[in-house]
Amino acid sequence: MPLEAPKLDTRTFEQIFAAARLRIPRYTPEWTDFNESDPGITLLQLFSWLTELQLYELNRVPDRSYVKFLQLLGLQLEPAQPARADLTFTAGAGAAVGPVPARTQVTAPPPEGGPPLVFETSDGLSLVRVPLVDVQVYDGTAYTVVSAANAAAESSFRPLGWVPQIGSALYLGFAQTNPPALDPVFPPEVRLRAFLPLAGHRGAPVSCSEAEHPPLPPVRLAWEAKPSAGAPAWRELNVFEDETGALTREGYIVLEGPREIALTTEGQVAEPRFWLRCRIVSGAYSAGRSPEVEAIRPNTVPAENLSTVHDELVGTSEGLPGQTFELRRRPVRAGTLELLVGDETVPLAEWKLVEDFLASGSDDSHYTLDETASVVAFGDGRRGRIPVAGAEIVARTYRFGGGTAGNVGAGEIAGLLTKIAGVEEVTNERPAVGGRDEQSVEDLKQRAPRTLRHRGRAVTAEDFAALAERAGGIVKATAIALAHPDHPGIEVPGAVTVVVVPDTEDVPPQPSSDLVRHVCRYLSSYRLLTSEVFVKGPAYQAVKVEARIAAEPYAAFDAVKRDVIAALDSALEPLTRGFGEELYPTSLYSVILRVKGVAAVPALALVVDGRPHELTKAIVLPRDGLVYGARHEIVVEPRIDL
Repeated sequence: MPLEAPKLDTRTFEQIFAAARLRIPRYTPEWTDFNESDPGITLLQLFSWLTELQLYELNRVPDRSYVKFLQLLGLQLEPAQPARADLTFTAGAGAAVGPVPARTQVTAPPPEGGPPLVFETSDGLSLVRVPLVDVQVYDGTAYTVVSAANAAAESSFRPLGWVPQIGSALYLGFAQTNPPALDPVFPPEVRLRAFLPLAGHRGAPVSCSEAEHPPLPPVRLAWEAKPSAGAPAWRELNVFEDETGALTREGYIVLEGPREIALTTEGQVAEPRFWLRCRIVSGAYSAGRSPEVEAIRPNTVPAENLSTVHDELVGTSEGLPGQTFELRRRPVRAGTLELLVGDETVPLAEWKLVEDFLASGSDDSHYTLDETASVVAFGDGRRGRIPVAGAEIVARTYRFGGGTAGNVGAGEIAGLLTKIAGVEEVTNERPAVGGRDEQSVEDLKQRAPRTLRHRGRAVTAEDFAALAERAGGIVKATAIALAHPDHPGIEVPGAVTVVVVPDTEDVPPQPSSDLVRHVCRYLSSYRLLTSEVFVKGPAYQAVKVEARIAAEPYAAFDAVKRDVIAALDSALEPLTRGFGEELYPTSLYSVILRVKGVAAVPALALVVDGRPHELTKAIVLPRDGLVYGARHEIVVEPRIDL
């Protein structure tokens, strides 16, 4: 969005007049008539009005000059970014299920009221008609049923056993419905989503090089199905895509749907199921690196917090230079607008989007777009062609939306707007991440020096930190040069570790693996080829305060305890403290004493990460470290005067 100079805003006429009138008794005590009809009051009002005019023109000159300087440098406000989530669709029992087309719309309740948030699927999806009910693992010697672990949230299992070897397999059992599902049971392409455990991977370091260019999987997996009950052999299925690297990473697996499949009994499950099997054919996992997953979900597809508009009449050209037209929805997602221009004599034709008209000729069908304001601008006839008078401007399609409101929690995206035959419900297994509001003018003014330094590329540690904070969903970030997560305390040339704090209400706030990979993808477009970048969460230390408080006799002791705990949590809030900033325990005395009703602190003790800490020693943190308040134990008693 183009920068706009701030509106001049200073003290009002009434404020200036009131301040001058209060000075009358001090400087002219003989002046006692303050009525509106008094000539002195009239002169005072006149000079107050003149002063307001001067302040109106002068007080904001530095801010205005600063914004104009940013405009001269070509800095613009960064547009809003949409949140992303993975949606899982559930088919009804025995129903005739239709495909889920791309741009299927699902809603979520907004966090602060207002219209529902709309998410659209990025890809189309053909649904598996039968539900996944049984999961079991064959480790080479025995079968283990892990259906409960796969169905439950925040639990995990080893999909190929604790020590995977050739022949180890994961079995996915799909149950026949009542009434029976129509043939074919499986679509031509089966899409599965592997979710890694949140607890073990939240805040864990991720290599941006591996996120952008994943390494080859350590083993070769074969996905198989049995075409008939009596067939001794399994038929191998084609694998069209595997983002998981043989179940070592989170991502999608797209494989060929079996054209023929029989209900059979396998392993420890006595009921007949439609079984898909994933088996190790060759290779081996590194020692201690056997895959661990939280869940395998079929019928899952990515979605974004965007809505699509088709065939919108933007306006009619008047044949004048420099015309602008405003779209009905905002903000527009960059790269999604298709603009057509034509009239009765000239059929509608697509015009080309450009950043500016500096390189446009008089016959070039170009236009510019302000995504945030949703404003389309045309040329003046010398730089950029003018649409002929009477020509209709039509937006064939564009997408709009985005913002931090889209970062909704797990299970909140559940309102299906696009009706799909046979779909019973839809939900998001994990929270949506990556949503970011449009940048404010004040934020741009604050970040402008850092933006001018990095200029769209990440070289220094400050560049990485500044760019990470703009990735979306990040409150603060720092970057540590020459730091490699696998080699702590050793300077590794070319390595940079970026530490991010997410915009969540978790205590402590650790980024999810989805958010870490999102930041990695964002930074990968800015980093140098020789830089090895890692993204991780902070190294937190839990600080628990155990104190005995002497309160004033008239104070409400429960309220004092509540306020003391709130004051301690605020002082230990990781969002307000600097990375690696030492904490002196004695500073907590003043935090407690500032609470209303507290008279003294007779006893104070600190527990850091479960171990007692001396009050005379500072809590030393690593460069990626932050503290946070744990469950404090506060005892409030009345003050006793001796």
